[in-house]
Amino acid sequence: MINIQKIGKLVLLAFIVTGFWACNDDDPEPFNFIGEVVTLKRTIDGEEKFALSYYAYANMKMDSASVDFPGDSTLTLSAADAQKLTYSYEASTEDFSTTAPATENYDFLVFNNGVEYTATENHIFTDVDIPTIDSVGVTTSTESVYVEWSNNDDAQGYAVQILNDDDEIVFNSYILADDEDSFTANQSTGSWETSLTSGETYTIEVQAMVFEDGATNANFFYQIETIAIASEEFIFED
Repeated sequence: MINIQKIGKLVLLAFIVTGFWACNDDDPEPFNFIGEVVTLKRTIDGEEKFALSYYAYANMKMDSASVDFPGDSTLTLSAADAQKLTYSYEASTEDFSTTAPATENYDFLVFNNGVEYTATENHIFTDVDIPTIDSVGVTTSTESVYVEWSNNDDAQGYAVQILNDDDEIVFNSYILADDEDSFTANQSTGSWETSLTSGETYTIEVQAMVFEDGATNANFFYQIETIAIASEEFIFED
């Protein structure tokens, strides 16, 4: 059972840039990696649409990573961090469609020091409702943003992000418990990439998450199955 309230990890959902094992030179581990497929769900042009994002996480530097799809097509992943512990492909707007993903096996292929490694991810789509954002409030003096949403009984956790006009991440929240229905983004509740600028327009996202069966407090960060995303624009001014 996952107890989100006891977890203090930062959510870097558009963005996961750390390996899933820490390297220890005094007790070296063999190379290991996992492949992960995540369904994203959001409303686009008034319709609920779906897309897949792909991740390869390793405990040591990867030289390259790719995913083989059913039907013999291949997708090359890009390094998501300088250490090359994470490779990813993030779904773009063009990747979304009204068709929910089917249960499929995805074969990941990575290279470490010229040696080939493989792993198979069986991605099972579990639907979760997109949250409804009820209100957004701003306090410029404390550089804080408040958001309230309708709680979703199917969600197993939430996260909040703020993005700028270029869709670059400004703020990532900690993972929130499944019974939360409001949140204030401030200096103590998450990670800020940049400061908010008075008068600028931003987008706040509330992300409802479902984890894979068997996910635990130790590995849930790498066992996300579905993320349903609500978004709303706001201007940073009182």
